[in-house]
Amino acid sequence: MAGRATLVRSLPLALALAGCEDPPRAAPAVDASVSPPPPPPPPRAGCARTGGFDGVEGDPSCVVTSASEEAMRAALRNLSITLTPSLTEVVGGGTALLTLTIKNTSPVETTLYLEARARPAGPRTDWSRVVGIPEPHPASAAEPRLLVPMTTTDSRDRDVDAVPTVATHAPPPPPTLLAVHLRPGGKLTRVVSWWALRIPAPAPAVTLDGGHRYVPKTTAQNLPPGEYTVTVELPFYGLGREERKVTTRIGVTRTPLPDGGFKRMF
Repeated sequence: MAGRATLVRSLPLALALAGCEDPPRAAPAVDASVSPPPPPPPPRAGCARTGGFDGVEGDPSCVVTSASEEAMRAALRNLSITLTPSLTEVVGGGTALLTLTIKNTSPVETTLYLEARARPAGPRTDWSRVVGIPEPHPASAAEPRLLVPMTTTDSRDRDVDAVPTVATHAPPPPPTLLAVHLRPGGKLTRVVSWWALRIPAPAPAVTLDGGHRYVPKTTAQNLPPGEYTVTVELPFYGLGREERKVTTRIGVTRTPLPDGGFKRMF
């Protein structure tokens, strides 16, 4: 009975303490006028680079799945494209370095769309019929490169080279598309060698006695004196051939005779 009395006396005290506890707090109301922050934008396709073409070719982040012809044509208005020879005059058989420069002259970033190919479209050059020039290595020939085909014409606008070719019926592989974001003032460059030489067409193949077939070769010869136009085609995506061209002029002087022109007596 004593324990029951104690319980009866402590019950009011417990009820009083329970009444002093803080009531449960309500969840804060959500303000519908405040929108959540937007998600971060997806990574931009392409790469931001300057410098040589080799760096663009070797950067997998530059590869894109699609390109825009209209954007590439519009980007031409922001570009300065030059082909600068290291020498404006060389002797026949000599060489000069040509520096191709693509510069963004606008105050905003410009995106270039380029195409890398394993080989040019059309007939393949038969280097096996040119003396002194080995066939390209098969492994290196299969790698997509930013090709810059070069043509040399004389004062009458005639191509000085007549390299032999081999017809190819298989269509060329599709190009690898590259997107390069060029900052204001940024440059892409490539340096190529130009030789003051011409490659004449080889003589036609002949069949000798006994049924043996002889295939003559051709060899490079010194360019005669004169002024020549060197044209380089750029690997811009979606543009016509004339829109890709950039030219420069180089003078060729007479090749000096050996020993100062004196005739040897032995």
